[in-house]
Amino acid sequence: MRFVIVPAALLALTACEPTGFSEKPEEPKGPPIEITQAVRAADTTRVTMRYKDGGAIALEDEGRAVAEAMKIACREGEGGIPDTRKRADGLLTVNIFCVGVLTSDEVIDGSGLKS
Repeated sequence: MRFVIVPAALLALTACEPTGFSEKPEEPKGPPIEITQAVRAADTTRVTMRYKDGGAIALEDEGRAVAEAMKIACREGEGGIPDTRKRADGLLTVNIFCVGVLTSDEVIDGSGLKS
């Protein structure tokens, strides 16, 4: 009886193993997105987009569109934080706040600060 359980347990384990595992997550699919305008002022980039066929980006596809906007919004070394979104005239406009973390060897004396 013991020999029957072991092969059955092995079959159950192999059925649970993931197949086709890739390190890079699969990007969501959808119609191609066209970025019609990208303007940066100070630390915020305003990205306006629509589908390449001229259609308005669907509400349920907005997350993919924002991810596309974040790819181009910030400079190297910066990270983007999506801010406000606005829809007008078939276009989706997203404001991306770009932040960068700077490191320095400078030592700051905090002895004069109140504790």
